[in-house]
Amino acid sequence: MMLAAAALTVFAGTAYGQVLEMMPVGDATMPDGSRAYVLPQTTVAVDLTVSKERVVTGPYARFAQKYFGVIAPLADKETYTLLSASVGLCDAAAGYGRSIGALPAPRTEVYSNNGSAEEFPRVLPDRRSASGSSLEDAAKEAARTIFDLRNRRAELVTGDYAETVYGAGLATAVERMDRMEEEYLELFFGKRTVTTYTVRYFVVPRADAETFVVCRFREDRGVLPADDLSGEPVVLECRPQGMAVSVYPPQRKRSPRTSEAEYAVADIVDCRVMLNKTELGSAVLPIYQYGVRTILEVR
Repeated sequence: MMLAAAALTVFAGTAYGQVLEMMPVGDATMPDGSRAYVLPQTTVAVDLTVSKERVVTGPYARFAQKYFGVIAPLADKETYTLLSASVGLCDAAAGYGRSIGALPAPRTEVYSNNGSAEEFPRVLPDRRSASGSSLEDAAKEAARTIFDLRNRRAELVTGDYAETVYGAGLATAVERMDRMEEEYLELFFGKRTVTTYTVRYFVVPRADAETFVVCRFREDRGVLPADDLSGEPVVLECRPQGMAVSVYPPQRKRSPRTSEAEYAVADIVDCRVMLNKTELGSAVLPIYQYGVRTILEVR
């Protein structure tokens, strides 16, 4: 039976002021009086915060440069960005409860004022008559409306209509014009949504290795399984400080005159999460796999 029971954990101070985590190894008495076989092992939880940006192309996108001097997206696309990472401990006996908590809920920001971010209205805002017109003519009319709104707003702000629109009415009028302009601009530059979410991975470090592929990542697909070689590896790097072996050398001898028990001592490990050469997050954690076994007196 493999068990990492927090209730059985003890701490040992060192001459350098560090505190090392220790647990008994083998047959041990549990807090409730029962017996269990304890084999300390640390599981590391890696939380990755991802941003997903989705752009829905506007129907007049190919005319944006002509009328506004800016190139608009010409195709719908999704782009993913790894924002950060956090590293903590997962207690196998107590579930989540050592250094990690529940995952935060996803958060979505919608940069769209005219309908949903998935579709544009069937009747476009610039259609003012039943007569047919080409797409370019409609785009030209929409651009003219945008510039007209900007001119009218400037006239309001500079006081040309101060006698008829003032106070709260002026603020309401300007706000309405801003919203109308944004709705027309979406026809050229599209709609955008940004969703931020967190995914959790569990890594069990091995004593014979210091780097572990947590998952993989692609800007056009987001996080991928660790065995999907199409993405760049997201790596957990573990650098043991060697504190455990310096305090409790493995060659400690048993004393025939005292009652003794075997303990595992977790080493202090510098952990960081990397994507290529970019550090996403780091933490200093006690990890048993890099520690030592020692014999201590039992009182």
